[in-house]
Amino acid sequence: MRRHPRNLSRQRSPGITCTADAGSATAEYAVLLPAAALVLAATVNIAVIGIHQVRMEEAAAAAARQLARGEDTSTITATVHTMAGADTSVGTSTSGEWASVQLSKAAPGPASWLPRFQLEAEGHAPQQWTVHP
Repeated sequence: MRRHPRNLSRQRSPGITCTADAGSATAEYAVLLPAAALVLAATVNIAVIGIHQVRMEEAAAAAARQLARGEDTSTITATVHTMAGADTSVGTSTSGEWASVQLSKAAPGPASWLPRFQLEAEGHAPQQWTVHP
């Protein structure tokens, strides 16, 4: 078996010397790339969770206004499912002059793998009827 010297297989430009560090930048990027991809994925997931939370807050406010106007529970549930997703659970209550709606759902994406990580939102609105129909 014949051995070839290293420099015979590659032609180098004049003035460029080969050092022991050749290729180390590629290796460093190869090590760093999975970590950067993980940070990017986590950032995107946090943004998606934030968007879902905002949608739930808006749905809770709309549902509380509907409950305060005296609309039935099926209409309120349909509104919440349209605004926040079909997997959202809805709870309603009225006490005195206030109507309240509580919403909850599992977090989207990999955060749903955590056992007790849920998105929750509440909405409150003053009763609209002084005399009930």
